[in-house]
Amino acid sequence: MKDYFNYNGKICVVTGASSGMGKATCEVLVELGAIVYALDIQPVEVEGIKESIYVDLSDKDSIDEAFSRVPKTVDKFFGVAGLKGATLDFMYVAKINLVANKYICEEILVDRMNENGAIAIVTSAVGVSWEKEGNYKFYKTAIEAKGWDETIQAIEATGMTRSNNGFAYVYTKLATNYLVAHLQKTFGEKHIRVNALMPGDTATNFGSEDNAKVNPEKPSPYVGYAGRTATSNEMAYPLIFLNSDMASFVSGTYIFADYGCSSEIMADIKPNLVGESIEANILKAMKR
Repeated sequence: MKDYFNYNGKICVVTGASSGMGKATCEVLVELGAIVYALDIQPVEVEGIKESIYVDLSDKDSIDEAFSRVPKTVDKFFGVAGLKGATLDFMYVAKINLVANKYICEEILVDRMNENGAIAIVTSAVGVSWEKEGNYKFYKTAIEAKGWDETIQAIEATGMTRSNNGFAYVYTKLATNYLVAHLQKTFGEKHIRVNALMPGDTATNFGSEDNAKVNPEKPSPYVGYAGRTATSNEMAYPLIFLNSDMASFVSGTYIFADYGCSSEIMADIKPNLVGESIEANILKAMKR
């Protein structure tokens, strides 16, 4: 049978590779014959990867050091790492979820991706409505900023870093979806595709641990009609599809993997799950 995915011998870099979706992605890539460089703050224990590389994605110097151990040319990048971080500092979460992906793409991969390569970044189903003006006006300047320091300064200038309680996660996922659109021109002219996967609730150490059926009295809003959280592999598969030759004319696309939840929000069948409006939540956070 023809190898429609065409990963054999391709150099792939995966962040957040030690567990969950990132680990599942590495495992499938190895099966497909890819040469996998697995980046994480924890050791990556996946048989068959080329190298497990330490990286602290909140630290620019650590990112630079990690990529010094990656080949000079890269075929596929999977930006999987992320934190919910409801109890963590807003900026720490923002660096890992947003700033690191932006820096890696704009400052490193822009000169190292092979032609016809591909980038896939994991965002979230909470990032629905990222394109609305009431939302993007809060992160547009950060996405348009140049380099690591300017991006951080632009986020801090909004004043919203005073609050977290999970809000940093929502903000960074909205902003990362906007980033995917912003990267189209930069990479499209080099014939490199950039896409996003927007997962619903997934059974990882990031979310639900047991993949149990959702409690009918307290259903999780981001599982759609599945009645359960997704497995890590159920997110790894569409992620790998996006960076494969099967999706050779797909760029600037957002795959919702939440069993219909986001489509109902976009069609106004159900309310936006992060509150009465995302802009209202942003304003509340800024006043705290």
